[in-house]
Amino acid sequence: MEQNGSKFKDFISKHRKALISLVLCVAVAAVFIPTLYRSQVDELAQEAAELNNTDEVQTTEEENAEDPQEEEPEENTEETETETEESGSAEDAVSGHPTGSGSQGQTSTSNSGSGSSSGSASGNSGSGSSGSGASSGSGNSGSGSSGSGDTNPSTPSEPEQYTCYLEVECHTILNNMDDLTEGKEHLVPSNGVIYSNYVKFTQGQSAYDVLRAAMQAAGIQMDAEYNSLYDSAYIKGINNLYEFDCGPYSGWMYSINGTYPNYGASVSPLSDGDRVIFSYTCDLGRDL
Repeated sequence: MEQNGSKFKDFISKHRKALISLVLCVAVAAVFIPTLYRSQVDELAQEAAELNNTDEVQTTEEENAEDPQEEEPEENTEETETETEESGSAEDAVSGHPTGSGSQGQTSTSNSGSGSSSGSASGNSGSGSSGSGASSGSGNSGSGSSGSGDTNPSTPSEPEQYTCYLEVECHTILNNMDDLTEGKEHLVPSNGVIYSNYVKFTQGQSAYDVLRAAMQAAGIQMDAEYNSLYDSAYIKGINNLYEFDCGPYSGWMYSINGTYPNYGASVSPLSDGDRVIFSYTCDLGRDL
């Protein structure tokens, strides 16, 4: 036993450094191997967690991708219900329930007219007033479309057209050329007729309305103004032949079917086939 113990001591002495190094290696390994093992275990656990998160994200995306397809029937159902309600409203509209209201607009224009041929004409009983009455412009009423549900609204019909004969003449000047204002001789036609034609008009239009439209269409000068005394229009001149151009009692008068009215031409509604004549008088109508 003593011999063996001596040998062991000798072995220890010879290999002391190696044994110390071995012990140190074992100690270091005991310290670092668990640490390395833990780090590897942590890495593996982290990778496993990331894989689980990735799988959950993919699963959620797949579920979200499938959800719209499952909700489509509900949306289609809502759209079907909306279309049904709209079609029901359309059927109500067609059956007579109004879905809108049309507005009607009306505009009117006032036109100056012409009046009696001279101020002294009022003293002449029985003679027609040379004024052509109030130039009440006829208003055009525009009717808005009513939303009554009618899918084929009828086109508004045009106003009915009538015809009358219109003449503008100054025969009396031919017999009084010496009294005519100097320089206006060329304005008097040789036959005394300035204008004559059949013209169209609509219901409610007056003699003054017809005269004004015809003169504008023919390019013949016409001058008229509103007369508050007669509440009508007063014709001052036609074709540049004015009142007092052929004497102190000269001016314009008008007749309808041979009768000289005692009111202005703008308040004289016409009838189909009427004969309207505007005449220049040199003697308050006594020469007509």
